[in-house]
This record gives sequence, structure tokens and C-alpha cells, in this order.
Amino acid sequence: MFRFERDRLKQAPANAFKLDTSIRFQDVDAAGIIFYPRALEVCHDAYVAFLDHVGLPLHEVLRGPWLAPVRHAEADYLKPLRFGDRIEVALVAAHLETMPNPTEATLGFRIARGSEAAILVQTIHTFVERNTFQRTAVPDALRKALQPVTF
Repeated sequence: MFRFERDRLKQAPANAFKLDTSIRFQDVDAAGIIFYPRALEVCHDAYVAFLDHVGLPLHEVLRGPWLAPVRHAEADYLKPLRFGDRIEVALVAAHLETMPNPTEATLGFRIARGSEAAILVQTIHTFVERNTFQRTAVPDALRKALQPVTF
């Protein structure tokens, strides 16, 4: 299983896609900081916006021949985020399996407040055929869209 080094995600430019948003009231816990699973939700929102941006809107993808369920997700929490904080969620890295027809993609996200990385997230997606759930190659359109951040 491929994983990015934390420093790579902290320092990588936001070449593929970034989403500007803010921490909402419902995103924080009793301590007043982002509730840990919300970081994954924020990154998923950015991924869905990225797909739409590159012409692969999720509502259409879900009706198509392939799916890309997450088989692994992790987050590193570096700085607290609080209700009202303006954040940038950036897709900063992608890694496709190193085989002729890769069936997995690791995506790296950085959630930043200003110039400071606050949370680093990685998700591993396994691409499967909709009807059989057998592995299938990462679609060419998505491979092309991820090219600016592929390592």
C-alpha cells in the first residue's frame, strides 16, 4: 500500500484542484475544534468538486461502468481548526499503481488555514467494474486529470 510522506503533502503545490471553504458549526466538537471525521468529509467534498471540475461529475460516474470505493483513509492532525476558520482544501498528490493497468490510486489532500497546513489526508481508491466489483483500470480521463499531481 502506497503512502505519501507527510512533508510531501505539506509542501506540494496545489496544482490539481483546491476548494476554499470554512469550518462550519456542525464540524466542531465540544472542545471547539474540528471533529476528527469531518476532515475526511471535507476532503471528500473537495474530491467530488474536483471530479465535477474535470468533467466527471460524481452523479454521472455512479451510473457509469466503474466505481472507486475508498479502501483506506488516514489523517494527520497538525493544527486545530475552529468554527469560522477559512480553509483551503487542496488535492496535492496522486500516485497510481506502477503496473501497466493500475487499479488503485492514492490521493493526498492538504487542509490549510492561511499558509499553515492543519490536516493531511490520504485516501486509497480501488477501481472496480460496477456490475462485478472486479478490479478495473483507472479510467483514462481520471488519469489525465490527476497528471499534474501524480508522483
